[in-house]
Amino acid sequence: MNKYNQKISSINNILTTRYAIIILVVSVVISFFSYTFILNKTRTDIIASATNESNLVINLSKGFVKAYSDFEDQYANGLLPSRAIYRSHALELANLSSLFEGSLHSEVVGFPGKSINKGPTDDKMRRQMLLLQTSSHQNMNLTSVIKNDKSVVRTVAPFYATEQACVDCHNNIQHLAEPEKWQVGDLMGAQIVEKNIKPQLTTSKRETFMVTLLIFCAAITVSLFLIIIFQKMLLAKESSKQKNTDTMPGCINRS
Repeated sequence: MNKYNQKISSINNILTTRYAIIILVVSVVISFFSYTFILNKTRTDIIASATNESNLVINLSKGFVKAYSDFEDQYANGLLPSRAIYRSHALELANLSSLFEGSLHSEVVGFPGKSINKGPTDDKMRRQMLLLQTSSHQNMNLTSVIKNDKSVVRTVAPFYATEQACVDCHNNIQHLAEPEKWQVGDLMGAQIVEKNIKPQLTTSKRETFMVTLLIFCAAITVSLFLIIIFQKMLLAKESSKQKNTDTMPGCINRS
């Protein structure tokens, strides 16, 4: 009987240590993958939302600029800005960057090397505009995440010369000669909309950590429950095996 009790005790000790390690490892792995998945999914949703907001601002800007331009003939010469700066002037009046709690910043930049007022503000913006100049990327907006901490979503909406009047106006104002002259279809500039998503990312990390902590606790609880059941099954099996091999079953309760 003493040997039997020692064997049961040995089994319990081995199982307890082994299962404690298994529970911890499984819970950590589940929590890690859950944290990574939830955080990446939330980040993707935040970027998509920021992109939608930027596209809304761009579409509102287009409508405002069109309405602004439609009134040109109703005013005497000199009362309205030059057509070459209509868009930037219209955006200043619209103040669309105040939308969405002021988290958006919108500006107009000219084509690299041929801008009237302001050109690209960084190398990445310059590369994006050069990319939009190619035929395969025309008439599409480019969205990217910038800054060192990846906290700003930038959307670049291109402006192309669609009419000869636009080309002639820009060429005259900038005094361009061949081969630098603008041509119909050229990329003349872009509207840049940037949204700061750092506060949302910070909130997302905090909430994801809390959710992951709950998942970790749940994983430990479930794993512990399953292991206790499994352990009882092993002990019951060992007890049954002992009874079947005991040559003196009547003495099992003797000390």
